[in-house]
Amino acid sequence: MSIVGEATGVIGLLGKAWNLLRDRLDPARAQAKRLIETFEAYGIARQQIPRLLPAALKLPNAAFSTPDKLKDQLTPELLDWAAKYLAINRAWLDGVSPQPHLRVDHYKHPTLYRDWLQERQRTAPDDRRLLLVWKAAGSPVGPDANGPLCLVYEEISDGLDGSDQSRYWLLSEGWRWDHTPCVSNMVAAVAVAQSLGVTVLGVDIPRPWLLQLERGEALAPEVACRRQGLWHPDDLITPLPQTDTPWRQAVWKDAQGWLADEG
Repeated sequence: MSIVGEATGVIGLLGKAWNLLRDRLDPARAQAKRLIETFEAYGIARQQIPRLLPAALKLPNAAFSTPDKLKDQLTPELLDWAAKYLAINRAWLDGVSPQPHLRVDHYKHPTLYRDWLQERQRTAPDDRRLLLVWKAAGSPVGPDANGPLCLVYEEISDGLDGSDQSRYWLLSEGWRWDHTPCVSNMVAAVAVAQSLGVTVLGVDIPRPWLLQLERGEALAPEVACRRQGLWHPDDLITPLPQTDTPWRQAVWKDAQGWLADEG
């Protein structure tokens, strides 16, 4: 490495260290920075944020141009609105929770997803809905599967200027493909979603991004754009002709057991 390269690397590390220290010393600035960066991760540019604000919270465009300008304009009401609008954990915006996303994990009680999904349908009747089943790219669907199994609910509404606006909820926590109850609970949740007309989509995601999502180090829209392929979770319920396997039958039998136990 050249002297210039080494110097650049050192400067970069010092800059990151300074930013971390500054955020720790100035929690309001850290909140403002997190708020701006979250909107940007959801595809909303900082200069567009004022267009979304309700009348009671209106701020000039310049307020969102930098964290330093926004920090003096932050109010609990603004943070409450942002958390609700993006379906983000309010405590995470405050920097006191490690997970940005709201979780609705009904492991071993998959029929409870029905009540929750029906409530979402009542709350946002015009939105489109997806149940996403994210698995590690390269991992097969079968007895040799491994890695994270992430169940994610996506709600899509009309955004600015004709664009789509997505919101995400995590419906699993620490589920893995090599743990059969996790897989059977996923299949049961898929059956519940299908019964309510919710589209189910399987997606291959690089394993590191799924692990970051689980740790709260990545936002769902950042993970979603890393898609590397699609698969069909509904094949675990109704397999294509000549493709059924004893593993699939056992998983579906377990899933039916979970559903029957919950009535």
